[in-house]
Amino acid sequence: MELKNKRIVITGAGSGIGKETMLQVLKHEGVKVLACDLNEKNILVHPNVIPYKCDVSKKESLDKLFKDADKKLGGIDIFYANAGFAYYEVIGAPDWDRIDRIYRTNVYSPLYCLTTLNLTRKEPFLFIVTASAMSHLALPGYAQYSSTKAAVRSFIDAYRFELKPGNRVMVVYPIATRTQFFDAAGKKVPVPFPSQSAETVAKKVVSGIESNAKEVYPSLLFRFIQVLDRFLFIILPIYQKIEATKLDSLKK
Repeated sequence: MELKNKRIVITGAGSGIGKETMLQVLKHEGVKVLACDLNEKNILVHPNVIPYKCDVSKKESLDKLFKDADKKLGGIDIFYANAGFAYYEVIGAPDWDRIDRIYRTNVYSPLYCLTTLNLTRKEPFLFIVTASAMSHLALPGYAQYSSTKAAVRSFIDAYRFELKPGNRVMVVYPIATRTQFFDAAGKKVPVPFPSQSAETVAKKVVSGIESNAKEVYPSLLFRFIQVLDRFLFIILPIYQKIEATKLDSLKK
């Protein structure tokens, strides 16, 4: 897909991967972005960027977002469901509200947006979602976050077959990305190894858009380890055990 003159909605555009992706797409002529964030003051000031406050965990906010995107952009060519957050924790007493909060943002929101767009839009669109490498390899300390990303990945694997002609989905699987994401997950959260920059992920996202990719793996190392583990059956479990040792400080 050529990015020239595309109308793009990006959630979680105030920082991290969302912000960097916005910077990358704006390099293309005529691109207009409706940049969504909980705090629109975090949005980059640019003549082709429309700051937009939106809580993606709420259905009414998303319904309003679709209507406002039509008014402000004239339609949607690309919708990037990037907003999300994590808990880094040793899970204690069951907490329904805590589970509900992360699922509303990380799962309900992208699923609702994709199905709504597919069933209501007359013009073809590309839907992009950040699913995380943790959807393939759940890490200790991120049990709930990993489960949300695995849910998104599984849903899209099946829902692809229900997309109307012309509508497409691209799933992005970044490894640990050096952003404010980990600061928001808890106090002194260790960043898993290996890690990469948000700019690296954003460039891969744009490359994926231009090549009509179905999946984007910004880390070739992670992809290589995945393939290698199919034959050795031990690399990823060892990696999980190493990450589990980092939880000791939370258990004390």
